[in-house]
Amino acid sequence: MEINNENSEIYYREELHSIKEEVTSLRNEFSRFLQRANQQHIEGMIEEMRKSFMKPMVDYLCEDASDRMHTCMTADCGMRDFCEKAFREFLQETAGLVGKGRIETETIKLYQDKLAELKKEAKTSNCSRCFSEATNVFEKQVKLMRSLQIYEEEDKEDKKIDISELEPEKLVTEVCEPIANRQRLIMLKALSGESKTFSELSKLTGLRGGNLLFHLQKLLETGMVLQRNERGDYIITRKGYSTLQGLSRIYSEIEKE
Repeated sequence: MEINNENSEIYYREELHSIKEEVTSLRNEFSRFLQRANQQHIEGMIEEMRKSFMKPMVDYLCEDASDRMHTCMTADCGMRDFCEKAFREFLQETAGLVGKGRIETETIKLYQDKLAELKKEAKTSNCSRCFSEATNVFEKQVKLMRSLQIYEEEDKEDKKIDISELEPEKLVTEVCEPIANRQRLIMLKALSGESKTFSELSKLTGLRGGNLLFHLQKLLETGMVLQRNERGDYIITRKGYSTLQGLSRIYSEIEKE
């Protein structure tokens, strides 16, 4: 009788373990689904969308440029056909940039300079209307590039940083202290890729119970990470991700020295 009870207990434990593994698997699948909404995955989602709609989007931009120039350019001008062809080719070329992924500031500057050079060739007072329309279409394309996050003006280097605006106490408390620890930095870096459970972070850092909770609390209190619910996974926030990006830029600059 005791043997049967023992066998039953073993069977029960095995079944319970199997159920736990299944629940864990389902939870992980669900977490992977949810984490796509995290800030760090937005860029990947946009990239997937860009690839899917790249050709029709470029086709639309080219058609829009042609229609706008054909409709809005000065009608009674002997140079209209020549200029319309030049503007159309220019704007179709810039529209094609959308399908090429990441766009550097130098590339946009090159086309801005090219448009400025074309403007210098203006012969009559009516030319300003046509150039204004071409510029508007080009700026509309650039705005779309920004919204797709494939182009971002790199003008930050040209601006002198006003160090006097830094608030040491706030900077130390909200940024420096949370990341001035190897284990917390490891956790933040790991969370930049996907959400993690308490157990997963424990395995990753080697910290247990209260020790891990102490460091997690530091990141939670300063808004570097969030917890989905009371017992849910931990995810990185925009602040946490931006902090990692800032650290990466600082490290790159130091390495250049």
